[in-house]
Formats: sequence, C-alpha cells, structure tokens
Amino acid sequence: MKLKFNSEGKFKILLFGDIHEHEDYKTNLRFKDMQKLMNAALDEYKPDLCVLLGDNCSTELFSKDSEKFKELVTDLLAPITSRGIPVAAILGNHEHDHGHEDEVVAVYQSIDGCLMRNETAPEITGNANFKELIYSSNGEKPVFCLWFIDSNNCFEDRSISHYDYVHPDQIEWFEEESAKLKELNGGKPMPSFVFQHTPVPEEYNLLRKAKWWELPVSVKGYNSHSQTRYVGKKGVEGCVGEGPCSPDVNSGQFASWKKVGGVIGAFFGHDHLNDFSGYTDGIFLAQHRTAGFRAYTDGCRSCVRLVTIDEKNPEKFTHELKRFKEFGLKCECLGPIMKRITDRQSFWMHAFANVAMGIAGIAIIAMIITKLIEYFGG
Repeated sequence: MKLKFNSEGKFKILLFGDIHEHEDYKTNLRFKDMQKLMNAALDEYKPDLCVLLGDNCSTELFSKDSEKFKELVTDLLAPITSRGIPVAAILGNHEHDHGHEDEVVAVYQSIDGCLMRNETAPEITGNANFKELIYSSNGEKPVFCLWFIDSNNCFEDRSISHYDYVHPDQIEWFEEESAKLKELNGGKPMPSFVFQHTPVPEEYNLLRKAKWWELPVSVKGYNSHSQTRYVGKKGVEGCVGEGPCSPDVNSGQFASWKKVGGVIGAFFGHDHLNDFSGYTDGIFLAQHRTAGFRAYTDGCRSCVRLVTIDEKNPEKFTHELKRFKEFGLKCECLGPIMKRITDRQSFWMHAFANVAMGIAGIAIIAMIITKLIEYFGG
C-alpha cells in the first residue's frame, strides 16, 4: 500500500492512544463510546492514515482464544479499514505482557489495510519496528518518512528502571535506514516523524520544577523523578496530567535523532492523562492521552490528534487535539458527574485533591509528633 500526499498536497494523520480494549467489548458501553469518538473523528477529518499508539487490545485474550483475539482486533479497526483508510498500529508495553508478540503482529498484519509488521532482523530487539514512506502527490518520489518503533515492555532490573527503552540495536537499524533515505533524498536527511508507545526521557525537558504556589496544580514525576513536582514550561501546550512514564535509562535514542537529522517530531502514547506537546532541541515531542474509556482517565477528555503535513514544505506541519465532547458526542459509560465534567473542572478537582493530600499529610505528621511528645514527655 503506497502512501502519498493528496491532490491538495496534504497528508493527514489521525492518532489514537491507549485504547486498551478487552474481550467483553461487544457488550461494553466503553467500547461503544470509544467507537463514537473514532467514527466522529474519521468522518470529520477524513485522514490519509490512522496510527494506534500501542496498548490497543489486551493480548490476554490471545492466550485464551487466538481467533477471538483476531475478531477483537478486526472489529476495533473496522471503522478505519471499512473506509479504506490505512492504519499503522504499534506495540505498547502491554502487548508484550503475555509472550505472543510475533503472533499478535501477524494478526494485525493479516487485516487488510493494516501496515503493522516487523522490518528488522529477528535478532534485533523489538517485534514491530518498521517504516513507511509518503510519496509525492504524483507518486513519483518519497518525500517524508514515518518511523514506527517498538519501545518494548518493562526493564529486566526494576531497581534500575521500571520501563524498558529502545535498544542500541534498534537505534543502529534506524541510523542505517536513515542513511539510505538520505542518499535517496539527494544527500539531505529525509523529514520524518517517529511514533512509539513509551516516551523518551527528554520529555522532562518540556517540564520544570513547580514553584511552591504551583504545587496544587503540579504533577509528581515518575520513578527517578518522583521527588520533584512539575508543571509545563512556557510555550508547552496541552495538559500535563501526570509525570511522564519514560524509562530511567537513556539509551541515546533522542541523541541519535539529532545526529542523523530529519526527525522533526515524535508522538507517544502510554500516559493516559497527558496530551502536552512542545519543542526540545528543535524536535517536537507530543504526548497523547487515551482515546478510549477502558484505562484510567478523567471524564470525557478522551481525544484524538490530527497531524497534517504539507508536501511543499514537509518540515512544517500543523496539529490539533479534539476531545470526545467537542465532537458533540454523548457519553453512555460514565456516571452523571464524570460524563459532565469540563476540562477546567477536572483541572481544579486534581488541584483540590493535591491540596487535600498535602493537608492530610501535615495533619498525620503533626499527630505523630504530638503522640511522641506525649509518650516521651510523660
């Protein structure tokens, strides 16, 4: 399947993050609401490609019944494939949970219109590393590259890092293939995007340590960053709803992008409450919250992101987020409060919760000190 810019010289990519669908999808309102969002976004944006950013379907079902798993994946992708739109799915950490990675990739690959595959040799880390070229509107030459990287699962030594990272052999493959594309592109690095599930550690460059008065609206960093609370830096757009869950080991993937050149943006899933984005060292990093209702989230803020590339100036692009309720959709799976909560209300609820936890912590410490004084003073 050849991807190319449309007759207007545009190429539109629609992103869906962390859907986490399960085997009871046929009778579950969460699946119904997720597909409302998917259908509304497809109808409005009419994308040239859709990307699922990992943790798409529970692979536990594959262990029980591989045919039912294929049926689940087929039904999940149906709104996209039935419209004749190609879809690129990537592996999230949970697709690695049950040890059926190659079989799961084969299931996706067997569905018409799905581009997932593994392009690397068996000895290279990861089960679905691949790339797709976007050709000029006349179909004559490649103009842009889309990289889909398997960011793996959890690190073998959790005392070092909870999550695994993109390994050196994957980075080497990326650099070798990039060199070929550079030659194909007349000696210039080919403009490209990277899509993967787990964010790079450099996402923390988009955040800063919260001032004391910002603590109620800040988020706690993850793992090695857990002693610090963060807010987005000036110029960072979107919601910082949780500390980025990136690996604690920096394998040099971001440095490789800079060295090779051409990578102008990278898009990640994994963190269900984050949809912030911004530039660090000239590369656009964008986090994508869940597009579903299965995993942890906050109200009807499930969303999609549209990214549009211009053939005449492929290094420039536009992007926009649109949430469930902004499509005019009515939620059936959430309760009366959570289905009505606005972005601003969600923001202040989280701030109130942070203040309440802080007050509770101070009260507990004060009580312990009082008891100690009473005990030793008596």
